[in-house]
Amino acid sequence: MATLIDGHNLIGKLPDISLGDPDDEEQLLIRLRGYRARTGKRLVVYFDPGATYQSPARRSKGGISVRQAGTGQRADDLIIRDLRRHHNPRELTVVTSDRAIQNVAQQHQARVIDAATFAGELSRPPKKEDTRETPPLPEEEVQEWLAVFGQSDE
Repeated sequence: MATLIDGHNLIGKLPDISLGDPDDEEQLLIRLRGYRARTGKRLVVYFDPGATYQSPARRSKGGISVRQAGTGQRADDLIIRDLRRHHNPRELTVVTSDRAIQNVAQQHQARVIDAATFAGELSRPPKKEDTRETPPLPEEEVQEWLAVFGQSDE
């Protein structure tokens, strides 16, 4: 399952990022990396072409795929194209407040989350079950590893 995100649409719903910021896309990607780390969800974020954000048409960073619309394209068109081409759009979640994209997503039976609702999810602190902390090693195992690397206290 993947979540397709209308990037600039989502930025417009976040209280602490402005579409006027020269690095608004990068700020969003930082927030999405934290969300992905908490949830493990596969994310694809789409951006319209812009004067300040120069990115290859496709890239992956921090486990998030980025799709940049080219000159004369819109991110909306890329999202709709990918929805229509997906082998099982019911597996997709689409994050946008754009009615045209929401309609296409619903026609293809994809799950739709309004960008304002998703912005709230991004802003909330992680739930205890969301944190993926590794439990500490037992002391005897720590000592075994220290001995392996010649750092033993014994």
